[in-house]
Amino acid sequence: MKINANESPGFQFKRFALLGMSGLGKTFISRTLVKQDDWLHYSVDYEIGKILFQNKHRNLLNGFEVGNLTNLSNFLGKPGSQSMGGISFSEYLTRQQLHRDAEIKATLNASSLVERSPELSHFVCDTSGSICELVNPSDENDTILKSLSKNFLIICLEAPDSMHQVLIERFLAKPKPMYFQENFLNSLWQNFRNDASNINDQINPDDFMIYGFKALIKRRKAIFDSISKNWGISLNFEKLRVVKSASDLVEAIQFEIASKMKS
Repeated sequence: MKINANESPGFQFKRFALLGMSGLGKTFISRTLVKQDDWLHYSVDYEIGKILFQNKHRNLLNGFEVGNLTNLSNFLGKPGSQSMGGISFSEYLTRQQLHRDAEIKATLNASSLVERSPELSHFVCDTSGSICELVNPSDENDTILKSLSKNFLIICLEAPDSMHQVLIERFLAKPKPMYFQENFLNSLWQNFRNDASNINDQINPDDFMIYGFKALIKRRKAIFDSISKNWGISLNFEKLRVVKSASDLVEAIQFEIASKMKS
């Protein structure tokens, strides 16, 4: 499905959904729009936490805010030896499913806000880095992408391979919990355990997360590329680093739309 970005209601009403891997600047751009131009910022990661913690884990709402999402990472956890801070793989799978359900709901809720107020403008939806694990960009009836593209201009932040190496190095320095698509996760876990040194309760949780992230970054790049091709536009994150206002962002988007129409 090809989206005419120039005629998108999202572009006309200045409603943008930012997609891309964690660390490329989605939240930075969103905060810039809020600070400089008083835009509405909808953080999907924050909304995921609110959904997850509203019942059984209300204590995790303490200190949980858009600028501090640590409790969401802590909730996801890492599989591996409990003596090394890990949780069982079965418990990890349970939390992954809870995260998946909450992320789908939180993402669709952004569109619901627009549908209740169609004239809503100057609205940035800061999606989770794992949104690519929930969608099928080749399916023109994909629920999430169809809903987002109806109400927002989808903008995928792209980065050169050199930046992907930077993301890996950051992760090596501080491995963090991640969401994985279930079949992909099961395959990763089995392959990791097949290594003779990774035996059951001796698995270092950080070692597995690093192993998984290196595989995940290639997978996610391909999916985000497909999303931008079929459902929106892509913007090089290096161009966005100089964005200091909404007008800067709109100018970059207009340039990309013009380039896409020529190609």
